[in-house]
Amino acid sequence: MMKSGALAVALAFLCSSGLQAMELVVFTGDKTLAVMSYEERGGQAVMVLPGGGSLGCPKSRVLAHIDGYVPPPDDPEPERPLPQSLPYRGLIAKYCQRYGMDCKLVAAVIKVESNFNPRAVSPKGAQGLMQLMPQVQRDEGVRNAFDPEQNLKAGIRYLKKMLEACQGDLGLALAAYNAGLTRVKTAETVPRIPETEGYVAKILVLVEQM
Repeated sequence: MMKSGALAVALAFLCSSGLQAMELVVFTGDKTLAVMSYEERGGQAVMVLPGGGSLGCPKSRVLAHIDGYVPPPDDPEPERPLPQSLPYRGLIAKYCQRYGMDCKLVAAVIKVESNFNPRAVSPKGAQGLMQLMPQVQRDEGVRNAFDPEQNLKAGIRYLKKMLEACQGDLGLALAAYNAGLTRVKTAETVPRIPETEGYVAKILVLVEQM
């Protein structure tokens, strides 16, 4: 499991590459994150992320924040397709296209959830490639969660619903997929649950690496 500070590193890829002035937040461990704004509320530091959404963490994890930071422009790398060797590559592409989802994001979720094991079962009862809980299976009409196609179709559709419910905020959507939408709506940020923070960070890092 990654430390909470790693969440800041993972979310850094969301930062804009434009020339708009931002704020640079320096965390313990010398990790940094460019944000649109920074505010301290009691013992919490609240940061507004580029493109919308926010991230909160204990103020003690912030060493400094610098106004007027301008991210350097960079040349975007060409889009890399999913590796040919990736398990269930065709099914992932099929249902990502159907529901308008990012194939790399879905592949990263599957990697963290089940390591591409279609027979995986968690201690809490989540099943299959995308570790669908029984209630999600019922809501999405899944008859056999161990069938890769049924699992991926329902899991990708459910992840899409979490993104829509979180107004496109990827960090919040992943947290909702892991910890439940109610917890995310109550916290109005990624819940301060180590498992959930680590989950979000791992997936965002994997998306970068794919």
